[in-house]
Amino acid sequence: MDAEVADEVAARAVPVDSLGLASWRPALRGVRVLGVGAAAYGARELLEMGRRIVEFAVDELGVRLLVLGASEAGATGLDAAARGIGSPSDAVAALGGWEYDTREMVGVVSWLRDRNEMSDPDDRVRVVGADPVRPARSVKVLGSYLRDAAPELLPPARDGLAELLDREPDERPLKAPFRDAVVGLHGEIAAAEGRLVAETSPSRYAEALDHAWILARAAEVAAAPRGTPFPTAEQAEQLDTTSAPVLRARMVAEAVTRAAGSATGTPAALFWGHDELVRVGDPTTAGRHLRSALGDAYYVVGGWFAEGSASAVRRRLLRPLRPRPSSHKLPALGGTAESELRSALGGTDDLLVDLRGARGGLADWAASPTTTRRIGSVVDSGQLKERIPVVPVREYDAVALVPRVHPAWIR
Repeated sequence: MDAEVADEVAARAVPVDSLGLASWRPALRGVRVLGVGAAAYGARELLEMGRRIVEFAVDELGVRLLVLGASEAGATGLDAAARGIGSPSDAVAALGGWEYDTREMVGVVSWLRDRNEMSDPDDRVRVVGADPVRPARSVKVLGSYLRDAAPELLPPARDGLAELLDREPDERPLKAPFRDAVVGLHGEIAAAEGRLVAETSPSRYAEALDHAWILARAAEVAAAPRGTPFPTAEQAEQLDTTSAPVLRARMVAEAVTRAAGSATGTPAALFWGHDELVRVGDPTTAGRHLRSALGDAYYVVGGWFAEGSASAVRRRLLRPLRPRPSSHKLPALGGTAESELRSALGGTDDLLVDLRGARGGLADWAASPTTTRRIGSVVDSGQLKERIPVVPVREYDAVALVPRVHPAWIR
């Protein structure tokens, strides 16, 4: 990046605070879903920056739907906590996995609860999850409902539900008969609507049907072929549409559009998750499917960092079923897009640069091949310093840079 382009970047950057984001607001005209990403799960400053964008979207843009790239089933508990039912701490812990079980996420849910308590019912913020994994909450809620209302529906699906109860995303594929039984259970509950509503209530039936839908999706993903572990972009383009990584990404996108379909406003929803989920990349990214469905009405912000340290699980041949993350140093990587942005922007502030409306040298830079760094929930030593090819404007509509990150407060 030459000096002229660096000056353009600095002139276009806005602070990630209420005043700076207000000047970014015109770039969001016509946007239906606003995606906000983070290049690492366990990075405190990326979570804090994401929260500021969430607060801006709620307070200034009128967004009343927060979609997390977390468990669909577990997020039903987050929504309840945001409405004052149960504690935010317990709801976050029930999501499963360590990626969202942080003090920072508890703070977000607590803020939503406090805001919702002061708001009219029609003005409260809803929280939904989009990822069809870790469906333990749905197994428990649906099992309890059926034991009371329709115990005869449980036996055929009991083994499949038991398999899903504590299932992690990277486990062996679910057996097809178990998948079929769980998917079929959703159909049977839908077919018995009249009787079940009469025996329980419309609200209890609707809740049970939603959990059955979540479990049917979880079973489909759990039974899908695993595909290539950690595929490159080229390998991902060759994956079959029925493989677990592609199917999971498509179902995440479907959950986002389904939730946004019942929401109002522009944007109608904020979709917050890891960059690997929200970016418009290969078929294993939900952003790819959202862009196909929504076109330019999907706008995604990449959350980048220049250096620091973050939490992740170290990949090992043999590891516990639920391993704990550890902290990993992430030195600055020269020649990456984020290192160029940091050189151009300087300072210690978190800054956002809109790429969709860029012109001149900045547009040329954003459309040129470069590299970036993304840290997933599980890493090896090579990935910590891996340079991943990227053409910024193809995958992101804006990027927000945090100069230095530290490990999130994993609970």
